[in-house]
Amino acid sequence: MRTGNPMKICCVVLLALGLSSPVVSASEQGNVTGQMVVNGKTVKLAHVYASARPGQRDKKQVEIRVILSDVPISDEDLAKAGNREALAAAGKLHAMELLLGEVPSDPGKRALSNDIYDAAFNGWIRLIDYDTFEMKTDDGKTIAGRHSMASPHKFSDTGKGVTFQDDVTFSAPLAH
Repeated sequence: MRTGNPMKICCVVLLALGLSSPVVSASEQGNVTGQMVVNGKTVKLAHVYASARPGQRDKKQVEIRVILSDVPISDEDLAKAGNREALAAAGKLHAMELLLGEVPSDPGKRALSNDIYDAAFNGWIRLIDYDTFEMKTDDGKTIAGRHSMASPHKFSDTGKGVTFQDDVTFSAPLAH
C-alpha cells in the first residue's frame, strides 16, 4: 500500500490552516467619524489605526500614534511614513497622524503633533499646537477621543498658503 509523502501532506495542511486563519495586524478595528478640510475641500475620514510605543524623551512614558485616513492603509504603509507621504503626494491618500503623549507641565495625554498627509502639501506637513485633543479612553487597550481645531490654520512659508482644519472622533484598539 502506498501512502502520500509526509512532507507534502504537512505543507498542504499548513497552507490550508494559513489560508483559513484570520490575519491579525495593526489594521483598523475601531471607529471614526469626522473629517479634515484642506483648502476648503472636505475629506471624510473612515479608517483608524492606533499603536503604542515607549516615549521618545522618557521611555517610562507611553506615546500613542493614531492614523486616521480616507482609505485603508496596508501594514507596510502604516510602518513607513515615506510610503504614506508618497501616496498622499500622488493624491491616493488623505490622512492625519496624531502623536499623543504627556508633557511634564501638563499631565495626561495630549496631541504632541499632527502630521497631515495630502497632495496640497506635496505629501506631508506637521502641525503643532493649533489643535485640541479631548481624551475619552486610554486604558492601555483602547484609545478614544476627539481631535479638532476651532478655526482653519493657514500654512504660510512651508505650506504654500494651504489651509487646514479637522474635527474627528475615534476609538481604536491599541497595537503594541
